[in-house]
Amino acid sequence: MLRGLQQNEPSLNLIRNLPKNEHPKTTAAIVQELAKRLQESQVKHNKPYVLPMIWQEDKGLYPSDVKLNFAGPPELAAMRDLVSVFDNNMFATAWITICVLEAHFYAKAPRPTDSQLSMALEAIGQYHDKNLGYENSVMNFWPQVYNETTKTWQSTPDNLLRAFGVFDVAPVKLIEDFLKLIGLKDVEHFLESILSMRSTFEQAFHIPSDFDDTFVNLGLGALLKDLSKDLPGASSQWSAKNTNVTSVLDALRQYVYRPFSDDPNVNTIDTRTFYYMRHFLGEAADRKEDIALVPTWVQNIDEARTDYYKGVAMPFTMNNVDVTVAANTVYGLTSAVLSGVLPADILDDPLIRQVYVNTSSMIAHQISHHLYERPDLELTYYPSALEFYWFTARTFARLETAQQNKPLPPAMQVVYKTLQPALEKNMTSEVISKAKAMGQDMLYFDDFLGDGDVDAKNNTVVRGEDRLFTTSVAINALLTTWTVFDDVNRTNSWKKHTPTAVRTTVDKSVKFLNTYILQDTYKPWNVFFSGSAKGSTTLPFAYPANRIEYLNGTIIHDDQHFPKDPFFFGMRGFVPESQYAQQLKVKHFGMTTPTKFTNFNQPGDYFPFWSSPAYTYANAMLALARYDNIVV
Repeated sequence: MLRGLQQNEPSLNLIRNLPKNEHPKTTAAIVQELAKRLQESQVKHNKPYVLPMIWQEDKGLYPSDVKLNFAGPPELAAMRDLVSVFDNNMFATAWITICVLEAHFYAKAPRPTDSQLSMALEAIGQYHDKNLGYENSVMNFWPQVYNETTKTWQSTPDNLLRAFGVFDVAPVKLIEDFLKLIGLKDVEHFLESILSMRSTFEQAFHIPSDFDDTFVNLGLGALLKDLSKDLPGASSQWSAKNTNVTSVLDALRQYVYRPFSDDPNVNTIDTRTFYYMRHFLGEAADRKEDIALVPTWVQNIDEARTDYYKGVAMPFTMNNVDVTVAANTVYGLTSAVLSGVLPADILDDPLIRQVYVNTSSMIAHQISHHLYERPDLELTYYPSALEFYWFTARTFARLETAQQNKPLPPAMQVVYKTLQPALEKNMTSEVISKAKAMGQDMLYFDDFLGDGDVDAKNNTVVRGEDRLFTTSVAINALLTTWTVFDDVNRTNSWKKHTPTAVRTTVDKSVKFLNTYILQDTYKPWNVFFSGSAKGSTTLPFAYPANRIEYLNGTIIHDDQHFPKDPFFFGMRGFVPESQYAQQLKVKHFGMTTPTKFTNFNQPGDYFPFWSSPAYTYANAMLALARYDNIVV
């Protein structure tokens, strides 16, 4: 699990520091250098795993690593750096490719090479769900490997599974002795904790397909369709791998979350989801409005009853709703229809239209009312609120560009009007309030990575390990909301009603990014993705539930002692606030429900997260190129 040696160390090449006399002096030159780094970082050929810690790297992917967010004294800060496993997944590569394409399309950044795109698309094309047994565009986060015993394709992150195997080769005591030798003598209990959870982690790796990867892939295809004249080969390559795109709509219809339905297969949700979403659902209940929302996982309870034993199951065997997954779904549907990847009449389908509009309303509601109350629950898999804002703004901007040419379909008009005040008022105010000054002429944004440490004398240390990334997505969120793209001249311009504070914030943040993005003052890390459990406040079993049963359907009446066998634990239907408030007062499995969120750097807690310097640089390239393409 400790950091392995990569054969060509692409990540080291990616974050190389330029001497001051070689630092590009213009934004355009910095964009060129970032594009070059991204191209160099892509895995050019398959690299096999070599025992014990030279990780497998699959051709076409961009580097991303699974790390653990330790926070506290120097030895834990060192472990945050030391524990790192290269992860082969489609998600990082899809998003980096999207950033590269958007920077070229919206901001005239360098055109990605045909080889660069071809390798990425070939890699992403391997992640279609093989369990469906027919051509489809339902996607997996990890590669699937066929299990002969269960006759099922299982998600299999080989490097993560091998990381635990390091303990089989090198006993924990030997690793602890090594850590003591290099001055990390106080981290033994963390290693023992990780090892004690080995079976839990390994089981959690075998996840089903998900709507996040599915609609991110759909959005990628739509972007390539928009760029088909410039990139005909890439657009055709994606289309050849996605010959049945309406399969995503079939999945959406089948697995949608419907809290007011009588169907127990679709009306039950993760307890953490209900906790943060109950106000939105309560307002809908008062209006007697039915609700249909996109969940995270392409699996329902009935399927989980049997699939669990085949090695394909949702974490905690329960679906959830993540606001960022929701944002990616809304964008995927929007862009696919506007580009022609999906037929325009799909929004005439009552259920698809309802999911599209309801999910957008839920997103706007959370932005406007409650996001910073419980980001640990709402941002289930994406701890960065600023990343979520940017994802949401992409839909708003896409709709705004489209309506310059012709009226939007009715459902899209509703979504546009729903998102506009949430982004232009609430989101904008929130982002500007998070900016921090560096001197008189620069602003930056921090999230939490590296900001929860102390030194040997217990003094607070702020390392800003996600500063470059967070500043980049903050700029992208503001630019995407407040600039208009001219799709004829391919230029951006500020909206006439853009607040001065927005332009000032962007100007000063861009100066910070121009100054530091190619230097090694700050790590180019990010927390672009994580597990749903991020410490003691995020365990589903601490929240009220009204449906507890074994996988065979037998009801469990005891909610104070954990069952020995696998079980479902969720909230079925809608529970009024007065009744729910009473449930919050009692313990669940001996735990008091956490009603406050402090931060993600709690002493004694740690959680896995995905970090990709390439994704940081891709976001920075998009932000700087888009800014540089603004015409007055």
